[in-house]
Amino acid sequence: MGVLESARADARGLIAKLTLEQKVGQLFMLAFGGKDLTYAKELVQERFISGFYISQDNADTVSEAQKLTQSLQDAAGSANHDLPLIFGVDQEGAWGVAVSETTTGPGNLALGAADDTSLTREIYGIYAREMMACGYNVILSPCSDININPDNPIIGTRSFGEDRDRVARHVKAAVEGALNNNIVCCGKHFPGHGDTSEDSHRLLPTVDRSLPYLLDQDLVPFQAAIDAGLPMIMTSHINFPQIDPDFPATLSSKIMRDLLRKKMGFQGVVVTDSMNMWGMRKNYDPAESAILALKAGCDIVMLSEEHYEHDATNYAAKQKATIDGVIKAVETGDLALNVIEDALERIFCLRIQLTINAERSEQGVQDIATEKHRNIADLASEKAIRVVRDRDNLLSLKGKVNVVGLSGADAHEMVVNTRGIGPNDPRAAFDVLCDELLKSSECSGSGVATDAGQDIQILSELELQHYLAGESCFSAEDIVVAVTEDYPLPGMDYDVDFQKERLDRLVQITKGKMVVCALRSDYELRSHPDLSTYVAAYSSRACAAQAMARFIIKAIRGEAS
Repeated sequence: MGVLESARADARGLIAKLTLEQKVGQLFMLAFGGKDLTYAKELVQERFISGFYISQDNADTVSEAQKLTQSLQDAAGSANHDLPLIFGVDQEGAWGVAVSETTTGPGNLALGAADDTSLTREIYGIYAREMMACGYNVILSPCSDININPDNPIIGTRSFGEDRDRVARHVKAAVEGALNNNIVCCGKHFPGHGDTSEDSHRLLPTVDRSLPYLLDQDLVPFQAAIDAGLPMIMTSHINFPQIDPDFPATLSSKIMRDLLRKKMGFQGVVVTDSMNMWGMRKNYDPAESAILALKAGCDIVMLSEEHYEHDATNYAAKQKATIDGVIKAVETGDLALNVIEDALERIFCLRIQLTINAERSEQGVQDIATEKHRNIADLASEKAIRVVRDRDNLLSLKGKVNVVGLSGADAHEMVVNTRGIGPNDPRAAFDVLCDELLKSSECSGSGVATDAGQDIQILSELELQHYLAGESCFSAEDIVVAVTEDYPLPGMDYDVDFQKERLDRLVQITKGKMVVCALRSDYELRSHPDLSTYVAAYSSRACAAQAMARFIIKAIRGEAS
């Protein structure tokens, strides 16, 4: 008997011992708010759920993560769970957990820009080792979407790029890096979220593409991941009317069974994107959507802690009502017992693999954010930087250089305070860039005197406001280096409009003869055809900001390319 057949036999034996309530409970991966584990333990011990979606709300630090996961695994053991719980985290680069202590790297878009699959493989190996050291055993990544629509508000830097084949190469490398380092990874958002102009955290987008088109574009990275042994796939809450005119992907058997299972050959676990996202909640009752998802071929119903109404008072009741609704559907025959038992077999095989991974993994806190890990992240960040445009050869940066941040003094606050998932970097990328500039040469007043004899002046927010108002604070020969940022936030938008207004004004004042250093994607360049010089880091992570600062110093020294 092979390993997979043995795991399936073990899974079937475990399933046979369960009551209906225990079977249904283990179809769910749920979440809880804050750090009090009382309710989480209740879900494990009384509702028998398979695992949790964990966010920064639940654990800010590595130490907290280790205590959380161990406490909940102990609770599962005391309730006679035969297999370890799933702890899924959005460790994907542009999003992350415990980001002040772990190595996020610059994120997927930067890795795609660097286009070195060995680096992508190493970065995802780092994610695996560091998350396992935290007690997290599933990373809900890599994002396998292609940036087909540049106006997409939620994918952006989470994708490896806009070229199908490049994305596929890096998705494959990411899967290999994760699996080779003993963690379960999850491709998302099937069958593709890159061709939307709407965020499914808020709406139910529509992608009006044919199946042949999807097979030729969006699905290529997913097929590469499946061929590399991807154990888990996350759905998307998106309508694909040319494939299924009646249901969004998560609830569509035509997409989940006919396309994913039969045509593409995926045999692993299918987990829904959070059923608590507005795109789903606005259109379906929670129990109804869970039942439809299971009928369609999903294995795990996931509800993450989404505070779009900033009111979680009824969240626990909704979770329990959803589980009860599925139990009732099985009891009445609306949902066939064999459907959930087939799903459980796949879930239990995955959780058996978690046991094997834990035995193989010997990661500890000493393996988190090591010098080696930081060096790899720095190398990836530096290789990602691209000179997208330099019409007037301004990158020699001869003369006084005035560095300005366009986001505004309080713009970054929402990134760290609004939600438990997402960027969560404690400091704005622009501030990190400035600190790195100040470290790179001797400080002279509020600027930096460089070895080349030029001067880098970092303008304050007040000085920038005066300059934008037409009050000149430097000469026409000075070079303006404007820094832009963006952060992919679920359910809301970073204030890029304010940033764009300021950039428009700077382009007007300088007649386009200025340098933009983008700590984000380069899609904003479409709105500024008159801009002379544009350099992109494809990331707002701290390591990317530091790499951009080093690029600026090299440009002043005549070493940039």
